[in-house]
Amino acid sequence: MRLKSHSPLLEGWEGEATISTEHPSSSYGQAVLLIEGEPVGVLEASLGQYEIITATGEEVEALERAGYSFLGND
Repeated sequence: MRLKSHSPLLEGWEGEATISTEHPSSSYGQAVLLIEGEPVGVLEASLGQYEIITATGEEVEALERAGYSFLGND
């Protein structure tokens, strides 16, 4: 999937992200968002003010189940 940040702290970052239950930060089967291979928690993602640019329906559903929310995706 592709995300874009609207946070001034991240200076308009845009790039690739994945969601995984295989990363060590994933616990009890709960998916975790990985941006550039690094885990990003729900609160951290909220502060990043990310918008989903492209994602599959499956990716969006997995993010929602994990508690992530994104700009324009309420």
